[in-house]
Amino acid sequence: MVPLAVRQAWKTMTSGRPGPVVLDVPFDVFMESAAEEAPNAIAWNANISSRCGADPEGVVKAVDMLLGAERPTIIVGQGVRYGGAAEELLKLAERLQIPVAASASGLGAIDCNHPLALGLVARAGHYQANHATRQADVLLAMGMRFDDRTSSSWIPGYSFTIPPTRLIHVDIDPEEIGRNYPVALGLMADVRTFLRQVHAELDRRADLSKKADARKKWLAQIDGYRKEWDKFVAPGFSDDTTPINPQRAALEIDKALPEDAILVSDIGVHHNWLLGFCKPKRPDSLIGSMGFGPMGFGVAGVMGAKFAAPDRPCVSVCGDGAFFMHANVLGTAVEYNLPVVWVVWNNYAYASIRGLQRGYLGGRELATDFHDPNTGERYNPDFAAMARSCGVEGVRVDRAGDLGEAIRKGIAANKPYLIDVDIAADINPVGAGVWELPGLGQSKAGIGTRYQPA
Repeated sequence: MVPLAVRQAWKTMTSGRPGPVVLDVPFDVFMESAAEEAPNAIAWNANISSRCGADPEGVVKAVDMLLGAERPTIIVGQGVRYGGAAEELLKLAERLQIPVAASASGLGAIDCNHPLALGLVARAGHYQANHATRQADVLLAMGMRFDDRTSSSWIPGYSFTIPPTRLIHVDIDPEEIGRNYPVALGLMADVRTFLRQVHAELDRRADLSKKADARKKWLAQIDGYRKEWDKFVAPGFSDDTTPINPQRAALEIDKALPEDAILVSDIGVHHNWLLGFCKPKRPDSLIGSMGFGPMGFGVAGVMGAKFAAPDRPCVSVCGDGAFFMHANVLGTAVEYNLPVVWVVWNNYAYASIRGLQRGYLGGRELATDFHDPNTGERYNPDFAAMARSCGVEGVRVDRAGDLGEAIRKGIAANKPYLIDVDIAADINPVGAGVWELPGLGQSKAGIGTRYQPA
């Protein structure tokens, strides 16, 4: 049974909507002898293609909608990144001059420094991104789920306003289409195949520039929103206080990473800061785990990234809570000689959980702030010393100006390396969206107001 299950699990993992598969095998079954060797799962499934195209009539309708729109916007999720559709996406954006926003899992599908890149749409999303997607007359969404975080708890006017925005939703998984928003057009398709179909249809059209003036006006409006956002966030980039401002920390991390680096983010409040202020340039440069919110994913996952891409620098940014749960990775990295870098975002708290406690419990908290019982001072183990005890280079950073250099040294060391960074715990990321929690009501947007369509 095990050989068959392994083969079927591999097929499930790599076909359709790809993703990890858990294969739970009881110990007594592991001890049994198999009558035959397990087949090579890779070879068995190598000739299976799940890159189905969209309904041809639907492609024509999608192109008609895009060409007829005055305020078109594209939003992408991880389906575009994992589907290898970044090249086709960029070609479409530039060809029709359509701005591109991203969900938390879609960042990097287009270089975040590209003039048509809007950045993150979310409850803490960038103003130019949220304000574009909620005003769009046509929104092309590809490979994304419209989860509550991206959609500002589905409250109209903060991330999206669907309807009156007409939504074209393309996804390999038909269950996602129409799940959270009504569609003007829903197409089950592999996003790369769909985009190639769109380009083929555009090649047959002679009217690609009929809305050129409206597009220029739309992009000029968005440029104004971008300038407002840049002004809003500017103070955090120059803050030299200690503990380090988390926005400044995210900036220094982003500046220090080489273009080919893989940044593996763990789960915690730091993840929000990285999403907001790191600017991945390629679709395989920022890895996170949004679905389950598994603390420890980035602590160990950076080693998996290094195994998969041994010639690329691999850096994990992980909270102090998650790192302490999984500090055994230090020994594993030494044992396998994996030159990875851990940046421990040390804010002396389970800060995300603490924030929920304070909200629900009238400002009270339980076991989410770390303090010395005698002095009341902030307490955590000395993570740098812990690393050194395992044979890993460990350093401590207390100043924002030293963080980038520490990361560059860690990468250049070409051996396991840990950087313990003192981060302020009471500064929370804000943006153009909101979040609603049962019993607590709705948060307030940090910039802008709720969009009300005319």
